[in-house]
Amino acid sequence: MPRTNLFKSPHFLATISELSPASDRIWLLGSGLGLGFTLIAAFFFPYGSSPSGKFWAYASLLIRASLYLHAKDGLKNRGGWVLYRLFLMGLVAGLFELLVDWGLVHWVQNGKLVYLTGNDVVLLGSPIWMPLAWACVIVEMGYPALRLFGWLRGRCGDTSAKTGASLFVAMLAGLTVGAYEYLAFRAGWWKYEAAHAMIGKYCALFIPVGEFLMFLPILPIAASVLSEEEKPLGTAIRGGALFAACIALGYTLAYGILEYGRIP
Repeated sequence: MPRTNLFKSPHFLATISELSPASDRIWLLGSGLGLGFTLIAAFFFPYGSSPSGKFWAYASLLIRASLYLHAKDGLKNRGGWVLYRLFLMGLVAGLFELLVDWGLVHWVQNGKLVYLTGNDVVLLGSPIWMPLAWACVIVEMGYPALRLFGWLRGRCGDTSAKTGASLFVAMLAGLTVGAYEYLAFRAGWWKYEAAHAMIGKYCALFIPVGEFLMFLPILPIAASVLSEEEKPLGTAIRGGALFAACIALGYTLAYGILEYGRIP
C-alpha cells in the first residue's frame, strides 16, 4: 500500500489544529527567555570580566525545558502535546549533535569551534548543556513552522503552505544565528577561529548558512513525528536522529561551499 502523505495524516492535522493562543504564549515565553537571558549574559556578565555568563545559559535552558515538558499536562488539547514532542525530538537530535560538535571542534580547518566555558562539565567535546540548547532551539523553530503551515494551508493549499513555512523558518534560523553567535561570544560561551568567510570576528559564515540548510526540512520531520499517536519515544528517537543528520549535512554543505580548500 502507498504510504499516507504525512501532511494529510488525520492525527497530524488533528494535532496541529489544537495549537492555540496558550501554546503560542508558552513558545513566546520560552523564546523570549532565551533571548533575554543571553542578552543579560552578554552585556552584564561578559567573558573576561565575570565567570557568571554560563549561569544564565543554564538558567535559560532549565526554565525553557521545564516549560516545554510541563506543556504536555498543562496544555492538554491546547498544543502542549506538540511542544512536548518537539522537545523530545530536539533532545535526541541534541545528543547526536555532540558528534557533529566534535567535528566542528577537532576536524575542520577553517572556523574551528572553541568553547570558552572553562570548568564546565563536558560531554565528548561540548558543554553538558549543549543537547538541551539544541532541544530548545528545535522547539522554538519547529513550532512556528507548524503554526505557519496550519495557518497557510487553509488559504493557499498544502504545497504552498509547506514551501512557505519551510523557507520562512529556514531564513529565520539563518538570520537569528548570526546575532546569537555574537551574543554567545560576548558571554564567553564559545567562539570560532579565523575562516575564509567571517561575520565580523566572532562567527564563521558557514554556521548560519548551515542553520538555514538544516532547518529547511524541519516541517516534514516534525510532521513524521506528530503523525503517529503512539510511541512518542520511538518517534522522537527517529525524528531526532534524522534531524541530527540534517545538522551534519547542513554544516558539511555550507563548509564545502564557503571554506573547503580556502585559506582563512
